[in-house]
Amino acid sequence: MRAITPVLLGLCLLGVACNRSRSDADASAPPDTAAANTVASGPGNDPCAVYIERVAPGVRCAAVDDAHCTCELVAAASAPAPEAAANSSSASGAPASPPTDTAVANLEFAKGPQNTIVQCVSGPCPTRSADFITGVYPPIPIPAGGATVQLEFRAMHYKPYVGTYNLVPGRNYIQFALEREFGAPESAVFQFEGAPPGTTVECVSGPCVNNKAYTVDKFPEIPLKDDGATLLLRFNAPGYRTAMTSFQVRRGPNAVPVLMEKAPLGK
Repeated sequence: MRAITPVLLGLCLLGVACNRSRSDADASAPPDTAAANTVASGPGNDPCAVYIERVAPGVRCAAVDDAHCTCELVAAASAPAPEAAANSSSASGAPASPPTDTAVANLEFAKGPQNTIVQCVSGPCPTRSADFITGVYPPIPIPAGGATVQLEFRAMHYKPYVGTYNLVPGRNYIQFALEREFGAPESAVFQFEGAPPGTTVECVSGPCVNNKAYTVDKFPEIPLKDDGATLLLRFNAPGYRTAMTSFQVRRGPNAVPVLMEKAPLGK
């Protein structure tokens, strides 16, 4: 037996409602009025077919006689989907909160010892990694009214320094001062690597002690006020072309590679 669907069951009930309405109307109406009705009617004196189509969207009906009408399902009626709320605040009735104004702070660091690194330790840090102050530090998103961060600076042979800085939108110049560790070297010491036998080296420019030629194992230490000074050195060795090397030095040990090209025979 074919199962009775909810739609068909609903139509059956509507049909009963139509017949009951007609029977009630026939019993209460005067004889001349009841005789005038040729089509079954629903509540409100609508014809049965009209009434069912009105209360059951998606159904088409046709009158059969004064007591019956036939109906068929045209399309399943579906309730319109509710409109999506603009946001959760308006859906709940609460006023929508205005977006927070944000800005960006760009950091520019003062000059420090060679290979000084900086690390953000507190506040709206864009990164927790340590970066050289000579590189481009990531921009820091901050409120339009500003924010406070703590930055730590470190360099070899210097005590770490942590400073607190009030940042504003746009450019921020960050100043700091590192203190030398007690007993830290004050001069640059050199170790020449790969030098041919009999190589001599002389300081041509920079904070030179003098411009004399020394064997690589006798080259003197050079006192430095700051790390990062640039030296230009000249190398000579029997059977090799003269070589020049320019590099930055710092207080403490400095390894210097010596690259020399052999001279042609007879020269």
